[in-house]
Amino acid sequence: MFNDEDMTNSTGAQDPAAERADPLQPWRRIATQLCPLIGESGFCALFGRAVHVIGSDHAWLAPQQPIRTPEQLFSALQERLASADPERAVTANDALLRTFTQLLAALIGERLTQQLLASATATADHAAAQQQNAQEQK
Repeated sequence: MFNDEDMTNSTGAQDPAAERADPLQPWRRIATQLCPLIGESGFCALFGRAVHVIGSDHAWLAPQQPIRTPEQLFSALQERLASADPERAVTANDALLRTFTQLLAALIGERLTQQLLASATATADHAAAQQQNAQEQK
């Protein structure tokens, strides 16, 4: 099973300050990898299930309207996290990411989940490195 350290590394949230600045970055990375495989509605359904599972501690994260696309989901999540105090928002987002990953692992297996999340992190890291190289060459 995933531990907190695996989850943090596999979602690309290595720097807590960076995650506070853009708490949706890990979600976008994961969606980029998962949506081609399970579709946008599958991603949103899995996200909705994760929100439901942590609902007793973080009911305020639940969207008020049905969410049909990841972008709608991210917009609603951004609003909810922004309305909470920073520590509460980070705690809730971490719990949501951890629960989402655990649910995904239960569905497709831990090994495939780790590969998908590692790929999501590697893709983002590669893009950041390319951007940094381009800026250095100017």
